[in-house]
Amino acid sequence: MLIPYYLMFSYLYYEKDINLITDSEFDALCKTLLDKYDGLTHMHKHLVTKTALSAGTGYDIKYTNMIKDSAMKLNEVWT
Repeated sequence: MLIPYYLMFSYLYYEKDINLITDSEFDALCKTLLDKYDGLTHMHKHLVTKTALSAGTGYDIKYTNMIKDSAMKLNEVWT
């Protein structure tokens, strides 16, 4: 779930100005994802770059409708 959470948290933060986790939690997620990146598979992995993970950002991701919808549902459940 590293990739989906990274994408959903990034979408909510950068596109909707919603923080479900702290900056330090997001940084830790990016570090863990970067460390495990080569061994992970996911349909949206191509949207995640090692450069972005190293910088702790998801600013320039082109979010799919699936990611957007899932992120909004996560926000409903989380809050």
